[in-house]
This record gives sequence, C-alpha cells and structure tokens, in this order.
Amino acid sequence: MSIVNGIKSKIMIWLFGTKKKYKHVNLKNIKSILLNPKDSIGDTLIAFCYARQLKKMYSDIKLGIVVTDRNIEFAKLCNENEKVIDAVVKWSDVFKNHKKWDVLLDFLSKENTKRMIWKKVLSPKITMIFGERNEKHYYNKKNLKNYDFDCTPPVETHIIDYLINSEFSKYFKIEKQKPHIKLLEKDIVKMEKFWKYDSQKVEEKNKKVKILLVPQGSDREMKPEEVAELLNNIENEKIKDVKIIMGKTAGSEEYYKKLISNVNKNLDISLSKKFSINDFILFVATADLVIGVDGGAIHIASSLNKPLLSFYANDKYNLCRWSPKTTADSLQVISKIQGSHNQTYNFSLSEPIKWLNNKINEIKKVKGN
Repeated sequence: MSIVNGIKSKIMIWLFGTKKKYKHVNLKNIKSILLNPKDSIGDTLIAFCYARQLKKMYSDIKLGIVVTDRNIEFAKLCNENEKVIDAVVKWSDVFKNHKKWDVLLDFLSKENTKRMIWKKVLSPKITMIFGERNEKHYYNKKNLKNYDFDCTPPVETHIIDYLINSEFSKYFKIEKQKPHIKLLEKDIVKMEKFWKYDSQKVEEKNKKVKILLVPQGSDREMKPEEVAELLNNIENEKIKDVKIIMGKTAGSEEYYKKLISNVNKNLDISLSKKFSINDFILFVATADLVIGVDGGAIHIASSLNKPLLSFYANDKYNLCRWSPKTTADSLQVISKIQGSHNQTYNFSLSEPIKWLNNKINEIKKVKGN
C-alpha cells in the first residue's frame, strides 16, 4: 500500500507540486498580497497583525485574506471597524482568483493534495511559505517546489513575528504588532444584559467584578478540580463583589456540573448561553477579567487588552509560538509537567491565587467599592 501511495504522491507532485519561479523579484513593486492563514481564531487574529504590518509597508497595496466557513464571520468582524483587509476571499472561490494576486503568503503548516491543487489553480506570481513541512510525509520541502521563498522562522519565534525576519525584511523595516480587535462601544453595551446576577439591585450589579471563565479549548481543558481550587481561594470579603460566568462550548454542561460540585456555594457563578463567535467576542469585551486555558478565547481576551490569567501546557514550541501578547497586569501559568500542548493540568496555584485576589481588589477600587 505504501508503494502505491508513493507512486500517487509522485504523480501529484509532478502535476501540482511545482511552480515556475518568478524572475526579477522586487517586493517593493508588488500591488496585491493574499494571506492564507489556518482558519482557527488565533491564526486569523494574527493574520490581521500581518495585514497591519503590510499596510504600513505599502501605501497602496491590495490585501486579501483566505477564509473558510469556520472563520469567515470572525474575519469579517475583525475587519468591520478597521478595514485593513480589502478582500475576504472564500477558499472555495479559487477559480475566481486565478492569477489575480501578486503574492501569496501561505501559513499552513502541512501540505496535502487538496492544498497543492488549490495553489496551482490560484497561480500567484510569488508564493512564500511560513509553515514547517514534515520531512517524513509524502509531501515535504525536499520534493515540493511550489513556492518561491521559504520563510519558515526558527522554532522559538512567536507567530506574531513571522513577517519580521521574512523576505520582506530585505526591503522594509517591519514594525512589531500586538493583536487587537477594534469594537464599537455601542455594540459592547448590548451584551451587558447577559451578565445575570444573584442580586437584583442595580448599584450592586454595576460594582460587581465580572470574571469570564473559559477553562475549555477546542482540544484541551483544565481540570474542574483545579479551577475550583483557584476560585475557592477568592478571599471571603471579596466573594460578594464577584460575578463569574463560564463560557459555553461543546461539552460545557457536564464540565460545569463537575465544577460547581466542587466550588464554594457562596460564589455567584453561572454558565453562559451559547453565543455566536461575534457575540462571544463582544461578551468578552464586557468582562473585567478573563481566566482561561490556552485557546481562542485567550487570544481574543489578549487582543481586547483584558487582565488575563491564562493556563498553558509545558510545551516549549507552543509556548514560544502562542504565549499571549497581552497587558502587563496579566499572568501566564505553565503546567508543572512537561508534555504536549493539550496537557493543561497540574498547575501550581499559589501565584495565580495571589494574582487573582490582588486583581479583584484593583478592579473593585476602580469601580468605587
């Protein structure tokens, strides 16, 4: 079977895995760039950082971003109030974009047949790749030549800095970026109604410290017992001033049941409704403080400059690449055991407990408690 697959892969490489090199490249003279990130929230958010960098490098560049059904609404929201992207391009609209782009920036990490065909149909003048290619896979850097520049950064490079040492750096001084999403205040206030409190007194509601809890990601979660231990160490005199809402995702109901069975019964805690991605972002914007596990919600909170208590697995590559670029009043907690990116448990909680109580106190003072 492996011999047959090997023959098939060679045929596919011959048909779709090569590209005629573009001659006389001068990146100062290009007119259009298409960004092709992974379609997760974090990667899409970072693509907008690249877009801002590119807009500062080129005064009249046309920028596009490739989207799928998974991230199209998020991409539109990120662009709605900033307009840094000129064209949101559906992945399925590849034929409409045939030979329409000067440069393709491809951030996908692994090649497959579908992606090779897609790039062949797209046929940009210049292709830059940024994702690592597995040399043990049928399709890898040794046998694929469907790009002009390999800009894959060193392993310890944060994803936000990928352009800084790329081919573009030979032509421009590239400014560092920090993720952010521009939202309108009138849209944010509409989400305040979803903070349901035990107390019905308006003045008490306004003074509550609103904590958004997101202990689950797409393929990882914190242990409910560890989250409960953190919350149970909120000091007694602060409990009445805190409202906690846990974000609702797939499987949240069972997780929430385990959590509240271990948590202090005096805490005002509840499970959110199921939000669309756009409403969830606006809901994050209403929070005073976010506590969560490595994932999309953490990147959203970071981009909104929220005080952030984040929990990460002890995976060097993932930490280098995805540690949140956030405010100085935030704390990243790393697991005591070394492992893969989804081993998000076994945390030392003494520092997070101290940080959380101090932060609640600071926010209370701002609110006039």
